[in-house]
Amino acid sequence: MGTEAARIPASRGAATEQRLIAAAERLFAEQGVGAVSLRTVMQAAQTNVAAIHYHFGSKEGLLDAVLRSRLGQVTGERNAVLREVPEKDVTARELARAFVQPVVAVLESGGECWIRLVGRLLATGGDGLDAVAASFFERNAAFVELLDRLSPGVPRRTLDFRLSQAMTVTLNVLGDVGRTRRLHGPDAADWTAGQIVDDLVDVVTSVLAGPPGAPPQEVRNRWEPNSERRSR
Repeated sequence: MGTEAARIPASRGAATEQRLIAAAERLFAEQGVGAVSLRTVMQAAQTNVAAIHYHFGSKEGLLDAVLRSRLGQVTGERNAVLREVPEKDVTARELARAFVQPVVAVLESGGECWIRLVGRLLATGGDGLDAVAASFFERNAAFVELLDRLSPGVPRRTLDFRLSQAMTVTLNVLGDVGRTRRLHGPDAADWTAGQIVDDLVDVVTSVLAGPPGAPPQEVRNRWEPNSERRSR
């Protein structure tokens, strides 16, 4: 492989790698990871299966490269937004905006298929979900710290759950803005992307803030089965 690598100009190899990532991103988002063969990716990228194995080693390696191709962008955008958020008096809406805006930036840079793919992995639990979960909370550590300041006394488990649900709804909406319009019928045909993003921020705000005025223990008890309450 070292001899083969020496024969391939770096620019040409990088271009082939990017074509494979772009083709896989689109096909995985449209059909699901399990339904897409390496040969299909190869044909879409106009290269050969050997190139996939050379650059990524396997289908799992290709999927990992697709996921990582935009994770850095999301993390960088989010950290930049968070630096503008006041730590002492942070609000749920400021955090919601900091959470949604980086995904909007990915969408505007041509990443709709990537957003749809990650949303699909969350919804189906398919191949690649572990890779997303493994890096999600690590990459969002600064965000979780601010969320903890916003909701003192709320268990970390609850904060993590709210954050994961905020991610799910954000990816679901931004992964197919046209579907969101169709879901709401003809009256939504003229909804602008900006209006949809503003409404999405409202929803994420409510998810991150949690129920108003209810102590954490009271919220948990309200949903426990009666039999468990009586056994205490």
